[in-house]
Amino acid sequence: MSARRHLVRVIVLLVATVVCAGAATGGAAAATAHVVVVPSLDLADIGPRGAVGLFVPGAGATVSRERALHSLVRGRSISSLVEDTGGRPLIRLSTTPGRVTIYVVLPPPGSRHNDTRYPVAIVGAGYRGVLTSRSTRIHGLVSIADIAPTALALQQGRQPPIRFDAAGTVAQVRALDRRLARAHDGRTAATIALGVLIGTLTGLALVIRTPLLTRAALLAAPAAVGLGLVLSAAGVRSPAAVGWGVGLGGALLSGIGARRERGFAALVALFLTGFALVLVAWPEVNALAAIGPHPDGGARFYGVTNQVETLLLAPVLAAASTSRRAFVIVGLAALVAVGWSRAGADGGGVLVVLAGLAALALLRGEIAPTGRRVGVAVAAVAAVAGALVVLDRVAGGSSHVTRAAGSGPAGLVDDLTRRLDISWAGATQSLHTALLCLAGLAGLAVLATRSPRRAPLDAFLVGFAASLVVNDSPVDELVWGSLGAAALWAWASASERSSERRARRASSAPAPQRV
Repeated sequence: MSARRHLVRVIVLLVATVVCAGAATGGAAAATAHVVVVPSLDLADIGPRGAVGLFVPGAGATVSRERALHSLVRGRSISSLVEDTGGRPLIRLSTTPGRVTIYVVLPPPGSRHNDTRYPVAIVGAGYRGVLTSRSTRIHGLVSIADIAPTALALQQGRQPPIRFDAAGTVAQVRALDRRLARAHDGRTAATIALGVLIGTLTGLALVIRTPLLTRAALLAAPAAVGLGLVLSAAGVRSPAAVGWGVGLGGALLSGIGARRERGFAALVALFLTGFALVLVAWPEVNALAAIGPHPDGGARFYGVTNQVETLLLAPVLAAASTSRRAFVIVGLAALVAVGWSRAGADGGGVLVVLAGLAALALLRGEIAPTGRRVGVAVAAVAAVAGALVVLDRVAGGSSHVTRAAGSGPAGLVDDLTRRLDISWAGATQSLHTALLCLAGLAGLAVLATRSPRRAPLDAFLVGFAASLVVNDSPVDELVWGSLGAAALWAWASASERSSERRARRASSAPAPQRV
């Protein structure tokens, strides 16, 4: 009996020792985890003692030291388009280092272009090598919104958002900075080439309206996005090479792909599948592509952007309208590429694709869009989108979508309100952007009032209307959306004319003679 009591005492003593040690460790971390702003940071000097990386100080075209400071202590990246500096600070800055110290360099005072990354380092808590974050999915680049939560997590003994790759080096961080700068320079050339490519093919399709040209106009966007990924994977970021590659290569690929009518839907589905694979397995390839996220701008680091989502909406709906099988396969592929957390989880994109597919199903079924049916369709889209988010979260997915949904209705309303504010500010920030938005709206209005009505175009307009509500990039949406709608209208018109010609030939063919 005494031996048993002795064993129990030993176990109790061991448990108490572990608990006290954990409490002592947690208390020490809480007292010494400091965030220190320094005027400069020598990554080579910090490298042997901790983990180093870069961060973008804000979201948008411009940034200032004041906004960066607000973002830093509040744990949220503030867009340059809105005056959103509210919220409760999560941390207080320190002037001296502690056992665990996060060193941060902020921009100089005043407003400037948001085209410079700034160094950040964490010393202590076992940090070594290069900093990593699930918010960016780019080794060596972290979000400014993760710094305050990381300090709190380290203080409280929890898993921090910013982690590290011990095998990383300072040279890799410096190389990443150069790659981000070159990607920024190549993006303008790619955008111009993309506009010329889609605009030229769409214009020809509207004038000539042959099935081959209209299919080529719709395939131009997937071809250009795919080529952007290939050039990024190959390390090609020279503006001239990227521009010519996207323009000429996109024209060649879309022309080849448009040759066979029966393979159109299969090509779109194949592209979406490959695109999703790249987003999951090689997020940096997409992040540094000329057409895609803008990690150097701090707004979106991975996944499907509003620009890419708008570019792909027209070919997705066109392919989905060709048959019931294509509707299911292309629709599922689009939802996976746009909405899966591992691929990037664009919550607005999920609603846009679902709205377009739901409208296409109703219109193709020749169901009259009464108020009640529209209400049921809207509720169904919201329910399916919610179910996808819940399923993704249960499966372990983590993204801004799952986090917003986890904050409840109030969080979703706050997120939607913020997006609307950013959209309005983006559309009206200059005369140039306002004119682009007005031109896009005028083009969409012309197409929306044309007759006869065509189901794929009407479905596109429904999805596009949803995009204007839930997304926050009005220039990209309106410019690329108007071109996509025009290509879709030309394709639907040419397809109907081709079907009518085939029907006339079939009806005028002589009946087989019975022997």
